[in-house]
Formats: sequence, structure tokens, C-alpha cells
Amino acid sequence: MPIKKVAKHNYQITASLGFDPITGKHRRKRISNIRTKAEAEQIYTDLKNRYKNNDFPTSTNIAFSELSKMYFTDYTFNQKPTYVNTQEGYSKNHLVPFFKNTNITKISPTEVRAFQKDLIDKGTLSNNSINKHLILLKKIFDVAIEKKYITSNPCINIKKLKVEKKKMKFWTLEQFKIFIDATREAYEETKDAHPENFVFIIYYYTQYLTGLRAGESTALLWEDNDYTKQEFDINKTESRIHGKHVTTAPKTKAGIRRVTYNKKYKELLLEWEKIQKELLASYGISVDSKTHIFQYNDKIPDRDNFSTKKINKLCTRTNLTPIRLHDFRHSHVALLINNKEELTAIKERMGHASITTTIDTYGHLFPNKQKSMSDNIDNLF
Repeated sequence: MPIKKVAKHNYQITASLGFDPITGKHRRKRISNIRTKAEAEQIYTDLKNRYKNNDFPTSTNIAFSELSKMYFTDYTFNQKPTYVNTQEGYSKNHLVPFFKNTNITKISPTEVRAFQKDLIDKGTLSNNSINKHLILLKKIFDVAIEKKYITSNPCINIKKLKVEKKKMKFWTLEQFKIFIDATREAYEETKDAHPENFVFIIYYYTQYLTGLRAGESTALLWEDNDYTKQEFDINKTESRIHGKHVTTAPKTKAGIRRVTYNKKYKELLLEWEKIQKELLASYGISVDSKTHIFQYNDKIPDRDNFSTKKINKLCTRTNLTPIRLHDFRHSHVALLINNKEELTAIKERMGHASITTTIDTYGHLFPNKQKSMSDNIDNLF
């Protein structure tokens, strides 16, 4: 009998829950210390309904490290390689070392909070980065729920850490001119021995005057350039993952776009094309439509060639406070806003999926209209 009276006010239930799909063993659940038969019957009915709806965890011993591998093997195939690479780093460097081979059924919100505190105490990650680690952890445990290994996600109700919005860094046109003059000066000093250094002049001009993402720039081929229309066809982005170059579609569908450039930049690009042909010829390479625009040796250009480290080195020639490579993109938007360009035009040029992104990211750079609004109210009286 599934319900058994074992003492005066003590009923016991032994419910059969079928076979474990992994171990093949018969599953049973036993509950004791039930005070009345009616209560026992209700609990038994609930158990059978949960079994019918397949709402029980699989009785198995799966380690967190194994669950993490399962997530990256079966649940990331439709995500961008760069994103997956970053997520794998989170798991390899922090998640797996902390949870190791702990049985996933033993990991509760208490252990998750301990993990969050451990990341905080280490002091090497920002609050935003720690939050991203917790998001990944939740996704991994979602796999366990889908496969009926567990019935609840231990990451639920774990509060995110407060993230303070950092002040955006960018260079004004005057500051960029100081930087690019220093870059050209460095080129002039070394051009006889290193004519390839001209690439830094054209690359940083490109970043400041077009606002392209770094991966979009290094992915540019000459076939993506139209001198007549003075524009680039942005249709891909390039990253380096595990030592290999990976080309994918832009960050969003809106990232597929055409970005125009000015006449003076065109003249500079034509100058670089001539220099590039001579450079690559020394490597036995002929420049054609499939050649990367910023290639200057026998290797595919990489954003690391133009990284923040290089910018910092060039800034030692000036009194400028260095900015990151990505901040050139911010600088371009600041330039457009200062030039009173339309918000929708900026959104399209930057390849944002939504104008909300443009406003949230750059809204504070627009002139404050509060004073003029208040002054206009005076005209009503």
C-alpha cells in the first residue's frame, strides 16, 4: 500500500515515480511523519500529479564542471563566437574553480551568494563583470532545470550588484589633432626603416572620423570601399579567438550599414593604398579587392595592433590623457553631436539596433535644453 499507518498519529507514504532515465533505477519517494490519513492522501495525489507532469528531478550525480561543459557544448551553437569565448573565460577562470565538482543538487542560493562574495573580495572584477558571471551561472543552471536534474534555479532572487555609470571618456577635435600630429611625427621619424607605421595614421583617422567598432575596421576589405560614393560597406566584424581570426556578421542587424567619409580622409586613404601596395609587394603579396584595408605585413590585421597600449605609447609624446581604442567611437559621436547632427542619423551611422541605445549611451552629451525650456515658459505669461 502507498499509504501506511506506522503510529497513532504518523502516516508514511511510499510513492513509485517510475525509472530514472539516466541510471535506469526505479525511483521511489518516501515521506513520513504525516499526522492524518487525509493529509497523506493529498500529499500522495500531489506526488503522482508531479510525476505525471514529469516535474521531478532526475536522481543523478552531476558535478557542476560537467554541467558547465554541457551548456557550452549543447546550448551556445547559435551564439557569436566572440560572446561564447568570453563566457568560456568566465566559466574557466571563476565558475568552475569555485564550484569544482560539487554535485549540482547541493548548490543552493547560499553557495551562489558565497560565490558572488568571493568575486567581490578578490577585488579584480567590476560589479558589472560580477553581474555577468551570475547571469552565466543562471543560464547553466537553467540547463539542469530543463533536463530535470533540479527543480529550482539557485540563482533566482540573487540581487545584482549596483553598477555606477562611469563618465564617458572622449577626445574633442582639438585633442584628436594633437594625438594624430604626434602619430604622424612618430611616423616621420621612422618611415625610412618602418614605412608600415603609416597604417597607424590612417587607422586612427578612420576610428575618429567614422566611429566604426574596432572589429568592423580590421575586417574591412578593399572591396568594401567605394571611393566614388566615399563610403564603407560595413557587413562583417573580425575577432581573434584562441589564436585564430574569426569573421562574423556585425553585432546586430542594424550593424550592416554604409558609413560615409569626408573628402580629406579619402585623400589620406588613397595615399595609404599606394604605401600598402609597396609594403605587401615586399612579402610577395599583390593587393586586390580581397586584401584587408589595414593589412601592413603578411598577417591579417588585428585590433591588438592598434590597441590601447599603442595609444598610450603615442600619448607619451603629448600632454593628453590617453583613452581606450573603443573611446574613439565615443569621440566620433561627441563630434557629431557638437556638429548638431540629427539623433536618428547618428543612430544609423553607429549601427545601433535601437535609438534607445543611442540615447542611453550618448544622451548626456547633448546640450542641456532645461534653461531654454524654462525661458520659453516666461513667454507664456
